[in-house]
Amino acid sequence: MRRVDLQVDFVQPTLKQVLWRAGCPPHEAGPEIEKRAENALSVLRELSSEAIYGAVLFPAGEHPDFLQNMWPDKLVSVSITSLGGTVDELLDGPAELNRFMLDSAASVAVESLMKALQAAMSVSFDMIPTKRVAPGYGDFPLIVQKDIVELFPDLKIECNESYMLTPVKSMTGVTGWIPQNS
Repeated sequence: MRRVDLQVDFVQPTLKQVLWRAGCPPHEAGPEIEKRAENALSVLRELSSEAIYGAVLFPAGEHPDFLQNMWPDKLVSVSITSLGGTVDELLDGPAELNRFMLDSAASVAVESLMKALQAAMSVSFDMIPTKRVAPGYGDFPLIVQKDIVELFPDLKIECNESYMLTPVKSMTGVTGWIPQNS
């Protein structure tokens, strides 16, 4: 296992992405909905410095048991991203901030951070990523969240007894890597 040391920039979601995530097609959003989405994006911009992430690599044939023989003949990365705890506080905070829109914006942002981490690894490794899978998807059990979080003791991300992550806007993923010439 080797820790990946890469600089990944926070990727600000677009207004269009936030509106779609909130279930409001952009062409149908009125000025009030757009204003709420813009406010949520403004809050996220202020919190971008709290974003945290990490990744570890497992060479082919050296995967831990919890990966259940996923891509056994490939390099595999296990990744984690989070927007930090302040977003959780705001989601539980005053009603003046449209919490639904902030939740939508933060969901897009944490996914964008994971994609940016994967893109940075692709460039750094000069490899092509497989589709990323996450615990709880298909037959990959949610219990694996705990194993993944334990790989990153220095990050302030926890996994509770229900295998949910804290901060809430956190996610994990596993990716196989294919050489460019394959």
